[in-house]
Amino acid sequence: MPRILIVEDDPHTSAMLAKLLSAKGHRTRVESNGAAALLAAHEDLPDLILMDLRMPILEGQDAIHALRRDPRTEDIPVVVLTACDDDHTLVEALAAGANIYLIKPPDPIELFTIVERLTSLKPKDEAPT
Repeated sequence: MPRILIVEDDPHTSAMLAKLLSAKGHRTRVESNGAAALLAAHEDLPDLILMDLRMPILEGQDAIHALRRDPRTEDIPVVVLTACDDDHTLVEALAAGANIYLIKPPDPIELFTIVERLTSLKPKDEAPT
């Protein structure tokens, strides 16, 4: 069961995302800013992070940079989920290390497809022999 960290400062949006993903069998954790997301990522090592960009304390782009600089979190897929629909923000998010850029509100089918694809790419822990 993939673990997904949702980083979103809007409680309505984060609750909607958590409900959608939980209904598909994913375990979710919600944080409301980039600083809390970094702590959560180090505690849980999620299989995927859904990251808003505009948040208090530490914005999403800065959090993505920090995730990519840390060997423990550098390979965790990050899907940016933002209301910013402009080319400049898209380029900056991808340059920071985001894997995919989606505009809010996401199409649920597109979101599920992306989540399934990115979580299936993660190497599975080998069973002890």
